[in-house]
Amino acid sequence: MSDAGPVRGGCLCGLIRYEAEVYLENANYCHCRMCQKSSGVPAEVAVPVKAGTLRFTKEEPKYFQSSPFAQRGFCPHCGSRLIWRSLERPDDVSLAVGCLDQPEDVAPSEHICVESQLPWYKIDENLPHKRSDDDPDLVAAWAKAGLSHDGRVLD
Repeated sequence: MSDAGPVRGGCLCGLIRYEAEVYLENANYCHCRMCQKSSGVPAEVAVPVKAGTLRFTKEEPKYFQSSPFAQRGFCPHCGSRLIWRSLERPDDVSLAVGCLDQPEDVAPSEHICVESQLPWYKIDENLPHKRSDDDPDLVAAWAKAGLSHDGRVLD
């Protein structure tokens, strides 16, 4: 694994916040059906946490046992899924990359559970690429909510 680096993150509503050290260059795309169902996306991108470094700085997530060997933590208020944790190896923890404050720092290194990969889920560079700031209605709605064009809270 690469060296672990510090991250911060939290849920959509801000009720749950955390700090951890993660292996930024060892994230994975997980295609398992449980990730698909719990996240609502074709594959979840998760980053492994260095054992013993995850610390919740506000509220802690609620947990749902999603299989005989793992549980997933989520915000009971906004529903954001934040964490995957092994029941058999409690230090085996991954964080959902989308909940990191700086998800752009992550570099996925593999696809896992590809037997469940949806056949149409491929990055297709031939499709149109549209920026959110090209939609004036969306920009106005975010500005009214105090958010930047990419959905981040304005200072």
